[in-house]
Amino acid sequence: MLIKRQSIACSSLTDTSIFTTFAIVFAAASTPLPTAWGSASLVFLLIAFFLQSLKKNTWLRIRRNSLAWAAMGLLTALAIGMLYGATPLSQAFEFWTKYLKLLAIPIIIGLAPDERLKRLALNAALTALVLSLLVSYARYFGIIPLYTDPNQAYIGFQNRITFGLYTSIASYIFAYRAIKHSDKNWKVAYLILFLSSSFNTLAVNNGRTGYVIFFALTAMFLYRNIQPRWRLPSAGVALITITALLLASPVSRDRIERSISNAETIQQKAPVEQNSTVIRWQFLKNSIDIIRSAPLFGHGTGSFESQYEKRIIGTTQVGSSNPHNDYLLILSQLGVFGLFFEIFFIATIYIKARLMNNESQEWAYALLVAFILYSGLNSTLLDAGEGRFFVVLLAIVLQHSTGHTIKNFAYKNNHSGLD
Repeated sequence: MLIKRQSIACSSLTDTSIFTTFAIVFAAASTPLPTAWGSASLVFLLIAFFLQSLKKNTWLRIRRNSLAWAAMGLLTALAIGMLYGATPLSQAFEFWTKYLKLLAIPIIIGLAPDERLKRLALNAALTALVLSLLVSYARYFGIIPLYTDPNQAYIGFQNRITFGLYTSIASYIFAYRAIKHSDKNWKVAYLILFLSSSFNTLAVNNGRTGYVIFFALTAMFLYRNIQPRWRLPSAGVALITITALLLASPVSRDRIERSISNAETIQQKAPVEQNSTVIRWQFLKNSIDIIRSAPLFGHGTGSFESQYEKRIIGTTQVGSSNPHNDYLLILSQLGVFGLFFEIFFIATIYIKARLMNNESQEWAYALLVAFILYSGLNSTLLDAGEGRFFVVLLAIVLQHSTGHTIKNFAYKNNHSGLD
């Protein structure tokens, strides 16, 4: 009887409806696809959560999951930020809604995807990424029309920055599967996918963020998956290969040369031409000035645009609603108070990643490293595509670390009433 009760308790927690399965898989698959698909996926997740919201275990899973609390804590801090500062409440609220994607984390945790569903969702995300790679190569070889923006003509979907992020992480996972899979045919298949996604990141796409993340993930891959005696020579080969691809490809070489040229203009004392590198430098300087004026609690949610405007009056500098840096944006809005919640969010991801096994841990660390770096170059949680990409995949990947805890808790509750 005791065994039967335990079985019932455990199985009830992993029971997933067809619609819930669809919602989670579609949410993962939509991450590298057009943003409209991603917006639709969040609606499906909400519906699935509503259908399951009356189940006690749904809320139990959320309550006992530190990642869910970290996400809701950051969102709550941003809500508190609406209550102070000079930003009109309506404007602050509109800005705050851009962070609502953080709720995808507790929603997915509440829906409790099991290991089978987690694998299905992650494979769906990789399949969608392969589809976007095919679109990218079709543009590159002139099979289909180029992307509407000539500065990112060969991307699959979204934009060159996000596309480089996605292909970098996919390259990492494909490389891991290529060396770990037991079947030779699959090894070859994943090796081909690794080479295709890597070449696209470095030689087809001209997003500099992708270059940075790819380089960092390559270093981590060698450290985690190559024997110590082979790490140094492997790192040398990888460095030479990456450098050769970046310099040999007209697309990436032009991007690098323009970046160097743009960086040199920063040294000029006279007014310079506005370009991406100069603008980012201006973002950094002006953001630091904004932070210094209110270091503890910032200027309130949604305040960055007006605060930034005050600092560029009478200049030729370009205004912006965000500094293209998640840490600077949080500090500008919420000060050290808000940065604490973002650091807590990152620390929670790291702690839970350490509890993972095998490929789940590789996913977790790849997403963590990419998130940290990407947030230093873009406003990750504010932006639609990449923000949704991280919260959806992190919630799915890190689900396993809480599964046994929930099951044991449910079992103890059922067992406590037995003689």
